[in-house]
Amino acid sequence: MDINLQIKPQFEAVFLINGKFCEISNIIFKNNDVVYITVLPLEAFMLPYTIKLIGGKVRSNTDLASCYSLSSNEYYLSLKPRYNYVYTISKAQQPLNNQQSIIEKFFYFVLKGRLCLARECLSDELSKSISDEDLAAFFDGYDDIIKNEKKDGEYYLIAENKGVLFWFEIVDGLIDNIVEKA
Repeated sequence: MDINLQIKPQFEAVFLINGKFCEISNIIFKNNDVVYITVLPLEAFMLPYTIKLIGGKVRSNTDLASCYSLSSNEYYLSLKPRYNYVYTISKAQQPLNNQQSIIEKFFYFVLKGRLCLARECLSDELSKSISDEDLAAFFDGYDDIIKNEKKDGEYYLIAENKGVLFWFEIVDGLIDNIVEKA
């Protein structure tokens, strides 16, 4: 028995039906035929997808396609849009650049609230002398850090597009002192 299938996407689209390009939204197929329909949206922000239809039943991408029997030989295929999903690592989980100095790493650890890692950048004496609250508040209001290329140990902390100069004393590879320079 021949089946008449009406294809109704909820967006503008063209189709590949069993690999053949098709702009029309009605097709005829045999009841037991396997029909592959690739939906090609005409909007750039939507993604194409393929469904497998057997005997008027959707067998793949069932969350995007629904087939309804209107009569014994009439079916209606409703197609939903498939959007592009972008997955990113949250800023707190992003790995730090290995080329950064201990000072830059310290700054970004504090900025991201990773205080245990920030303390690993400090000498024991400095780490013991500062509370977590003070450590977290130290860089409050600063957005970025830039090395002063003219002098070792000096960095500009950036707040509201202005730089404030700080000097960081390094002892045995760890930060031992931080001084704001006027």
